[in-house]
Order: sequence, then structure tokens, then C-alpha cells
Amino acid sequence: MKKIVLVLSLVALLSNVYAQNASYYQNMGKTLQKMGEAKSEADFQALSNQFELIASVEKGEWLPLYYAAQTTILMVHQGVEKGKVDTYLDKAQTFIDKALQINENESEIYVLQGFLHQARINVDPMSRGQKYAAMAQVSFEKARAVNPENPRIYYLMAMSVINTPKMFGGGKKNALPLFLQAKEKFDGYTPASQLAPNWGGSSNQAMIDLCQAENGEN
Repeated sequence: MKKIVLVLSLVALLSNVYAQNASYYQNMGKTLQKMGEAKSEADFQALSNQFELIASVEKGEWLPLYYAAQTTILMVHQGVEKGKVDTYLDKAQTFIDKALQINENESEIYVLQGFLHQARINVDPMSRGQKYAAMAQVSFEKARAVNPENPRIYYLMAMSVINTPKMFGGGKKNALPLFLQAKEKFDGYTPASQLAPNWGGSSNQAMIDLCQAENGEN
């Protein structure tokens, strides 16, 4: 009788876990689908809020925090008042910090940290460029140490180079090898799951086309 009760309890527990997982994947999937439709500050803010809500329920999952941060950073890149940029990015930083507490061995989180540092440069490139470009590079190196096959590392490193003045080793010609390296990684990349980060490939190809057009390599 005790064995029967134990088995029934285990079945009930597994059923509950499955239901929770199904709800998590469903909520994440629906919210991720909306990312491609986001255009305005309000759109991205709503997405970030939704991911934050999911994270408040799924306390052991780093992906909702990752996407809460990413949508906030993307909102900044889409264009918000400069006076709001640091406030938004400070909020995104809290998400990244929490994600690292859950999984400090995840390459994607360090990539996103570098992406955030790059976003801070746009407030005032002259005064912020050197500081935050260096911080972004440190984050990318951490990401590479964890997973050198992550294509987003090389894509964002290339973006740093292309946005650096030629006199300091930047520009399209110097960025192209990194974009090409990123392409090799993207071509062989398989996401860890349906919810895992899988962005950057098309943007990287667009940058390759831009760089090759300027260098007469069409």
C-alpha cells in the first residue's frame, strides 16, 4: 500500500512539473514571437516587462532575464531620448546580474553584457568610446572562454571595430575578417533549445555585404 501511495505521489509530482514546464515554454514562446514585431519604445518596454514577469515566476531560469535585458538594450538601439539611455541600461544590467547569479557559465550572458556596454557608448562616443569599448571587449573574451563557437561574440566584436575610427584600427576593412569569422560560426551553429538565443546571423551577413562592397570584393 505504501508503495502504491509513493508511486501515485511521484506521478502527481511529475505531472505538476510537466505542467509548469509546458506553461513556461508556452509563455516564453509567445513573447519571443512578439520580438520580431516590436518597433516602438512602448513595444520593447512591454516585452521586457513580460519577460521580467516570467522571470519572477521561473526563478531558476536565466533565459527570461536574458531576454528582459536584451529587449531593453534593443529599445535603446532603436532610439530613445539620450537622457533615458542610462536609466534603461541600468535596469537591463540588473537583469544580467541576476542571470549570472543563476548561470555564471553561460556564454550568451557575457555576450549580452558586452552588447550593453556598446549601447552606453552612443550617449557620447567621444567621452565614452574608449572606456566602454574596452569593457565590452572584456565581456566578449569571457564569452569566448566559455564557448568559442558562439557566433555572436565575433559579430559584436566586429561591430566594435567597424565603429572605431580608421586611425585607431577600425573601419570596414579591419572589421571584415571578424564578420567573416562570425559567418563561419553562424553557419555551423545550432541553438541549444527552441528558446535559446539565435540572433545576429542576418545582420552579420548584411555587414559582410557592406564591407565587401566598399572593398570591391563583390
